[in-house]
Amino acid sequence: MAKRVAVTGGAGWIGGWVVRELVAHNYEVVVLDRALPPERTTARGVQPRVPGVHYRLGDHENLADVAEVFHGCEAAIHLSAIPAPGTHPNARVFQTNVMGTFNACEAAALAGLRALALASSINTLGFGYRTHEFAPHFVPVDETHPNLPQDPYGLSKLVGEEIAAAIHRRTAGRLRVVSIRPSAVVRPWQYARAAERFASDPRSGQRSLFSYTDPRDLATLFRLAIESEHPEAACTAVFAVQDDSWTDRPAREVLPQAYPGTEHLPGLETLGAAQSPVSNALARRLFGWDPQRSWRNPADHLPPPE
Repeated sequence: MAKRVAVTGGAGWIGGWVVRELVAHNYEVVVLDRALPPERTTARGVQPRVPGVHYRLGDHENLADVAEVFHGCEAAIHLSAIPAPGTHPNARVFQTNVMGTFNACEAAALAGLRALALASSINTLGFGYRTHEFAPHFVPVDETHPNLPQDPYGLSKLVGEEIAAAIHRRTAGRLRVVSIRPSAVVRPWQYARAAERFASDPRSGQRSLFSYTDPRDLATLFRLAIESEHPEAACTAVFAVQDDSWTDRPAREVLPQAYPGTEHLPGLETLGAAQSPVSNALARRLFGWDPQRSWRNPADHLPPPE
């Protein structure tokens, strides 16, 4: 019998990749979302529903909805959230994201789940939506770098990681919780025009510290996170970024342009020509994650949705 996994936000554009990854590895999947997937892939990248997946309409801010969907599952992946500030009032962004994460953790504990993977964000660092300028302390940035969010979205994700740690403690470690921090998740059909973008604005990737994430590799990491038995991964947060940078110039050249005063930033001169300024070493070590895609490789491009 297939192992049953719940996915909140599984009807979203990243959720579609995650659901397909799980189904491809013989998981039985139940999705909780506010809407059903469309009939076909949309321009935003939202993929059509997957045959055999059980889609349930509900709200992650309602604990009863989440608890019912998590019941009978072995693990869950929590993706649903307001994905950025600016489109909703600040208080709404914070409330929705924090309560969604709290309910996912609470429901996982009540259902006796073995593992829970949460979508956190590189924006726990604070650079993406900063209102006052500040610079990274060192590169490549890793999980030891201070988290300094100034906005409600980054703050909500950082609070979510604390909620995850609390539920891990409350269950005496029985519930494994992994917070995954993607960077700028790029739609693969946007890769073909990336060089034009960088030519017109070499600093266009600065909000993510010139790192990015491919949704196909991200989906693999979510699966690996709920499968892991690594003792150091029982309660952790990891960056999920590609090996290479989201710029066509060496990051050691564009970082000082985007963040004045970082010309002598520790580690800057050691960055390889195409190396990401954000490290994925911890995700590699704990989960055996090996991101394969690159915007530089035409074979990894996808045609745009019709």
